Amino acid sequence: MQPNVDTVTKKAKDDGFHLKDVYDLVELFVIAVGVIMLIFTLLCRISFVQGTSMENTLMENDVLLVSDLFYEPKSGDIVVIQAPHVDNGKAIVKRVIATEGQTVEIKADGIYVDGERLAEEDGSLGYTVNFAPIPSYQYTPKTVTVGEGELFVMGDHRSVSLDSRIFGTVDERCVIGKVFFRILPFSVIGSVE
Repeated sequence: MQPNVDTVTKKAKDDGFHLKDVYDLVELFVIAVGVIMLIFTLLCRISFVQGTSMENTLMENDVLLVSDLFYEPKSGDIVVIQAPHVDNGKAIVKRVIATEGQTVEIKADGIYVDGERLAEEDGSLGYTVNFAPIPSYQYTPKTVTVGEGELFVMGDHRSVSLDSRIFGTVDERCVIGKVFFRILPFSVIGSVE
């Protein structure tokens, strides 16, 4: 008995249909990966907090979204920096304290920018305010005028932060981007200030 021509044609269509489904799924996966890569290349990046220098604003192992799209650094921003002379070129998270032309004074009672003390003494901004110098860093109170195209950055946990008090100002071109959102841990997911 010979198979019916319609049955053979239908079976071939069914086999082709299944292969087409697999092909469509692979194509969809490749497009999705491409779109995700494009987003993370052009719009934002993922960064991780390493260390305790940004406590209590950011905690170690927090996962952050960072963007440099149309970004111009300004005082108060939290940024990710990668500079060759800073922490062996590792990416670090710090807060911008001053931008070009501003004068920063580090005193025992606080930080002054252009003669005005930063209002952070009550801890409401998440800062750990402790200005006692750490012997290994051996910094002393000083006055710094931020040069053209540079930034003065500090960690929010002032007493343990390796920052511009130690390594000096940072070139703006070393800024990877501004931290704008925390994605992990889920208990504190949301925008970052």
